[in-house]
Amino acid sequence: MTEQTGTRELEEITSDDTLEHVHALLADLLRTCPVGDMDAMQFELALAEIGANIIEHARDGSTVHLRLEVEVTPDRIEARYRDDGHPARVDLDAVSLPEDVAERGRGLAIAVRVLDELSYRRSDGHNLWRLVRNRTA
Repeated sequence: MTEQTGTRELEEITSDDTLEHVHALLADLLRTCPVGDMDAMQFELALAEIGANIIEHARDGSTVHLRLEVEVTPDRIEARYRDDGHPARVDLDAVSLPEDVAERGRGLAIAVRVLDELSYRRSDGHNLWRLVRNRTA
């Protein structure tokens, strides 16, 4: 029988392999604590989008110290990113999809759309992101 709850953590200096590590971490957790396919797919999409933004923007392309905690509970999937990069210049209440011809700028809008909660705050020199997807029956 599979577990209903579990957590995994990743801590590293960002590299070209960091997103691969994020995907592997989530896959490992979901093998132990399976969730519905739609919840898993949409949560993974948001997790990757926020992770990619951290890797690309938090230090203008250079490395940052990243910590990720992912948790599955009976009612939700939650992730918490923490990084020591530059403050994110983002207003999550104003995020929207860009024009159809735009090549960039969809990541946050996609994350907002597929998550039940997405929050960002800056504290003690760190960016703190919280992603929550409520599990469907």
